[in-house]
Amino acid sequence: MCGRTITRLVALGAVCGALLIAPGLSAVAWASPQVYSAPSSVELVEHPGTYDGKTVTFQGEAIGEAMVRGDYAWIHLNDDAYMLKNVEEGAALGGYNTGMPVWIPADEARSIQVFGDYKHEGEIVRVEGTFNAACAQHGGDMDIHATSIEHVAPGRDAKDPVHPNKALLAVVLTLAAGALWWAEGHAGIRERAGLSRRR
Repeated sequence: MCGRTITRLVALGAVCGALLIAPGLSAVAWASPQVYSAPSSVELVEHPGTYDGKTVTFQGEAIGEAMVRGDYAWIHLNDDAYMLKNVEEGAALGGYNTGMPVWIPADEARSIQVFGDYKHEGEIVRVEGTFNAACAQHGGDMDIHATSIEHVAPGRDAKDPVHPNKALLAVVLTLAAGALWWAEGHAGIRERAGLSRRR
């Protein structure tokens, strides 16, 4: 009988402890939303239901420009293989450009100093916000409504050196095209001259 009493007391203590701890755990769970650590744009596109309505962290190169719309702005972050350096700088060919549109307060968007274009590598920024698989506010488009932005790496001028082999190839192809154009022009004159003699 003594063994049963001890077992019952241990079970009762475990249940009481669980009841005391459970409210604290649920308060912690409600206080901090689950943040998905940096899914790629490919993951977001291929598995939108997994992240829809959830808080995500997304990092990429700011490209194009900030498109200000009142108090907010659109920015586009590319997270593809060319995010850190372009092919001319040695990046391996790795598919196509991928990224995600981000809706962010205009003041935060203005803090981005350099956007990527043909002459620049854009700033690398990290945003945190709500991922929308089909945003009701923006016509059903997929986007991230960011609540914070962190500047990870500054933008810079893009390095695009002219390789000697490419310059030589361009000269050779230009000469070949010129020779073909000249030959075609002279062949046409001879043909017209030959046709006029036959008549």
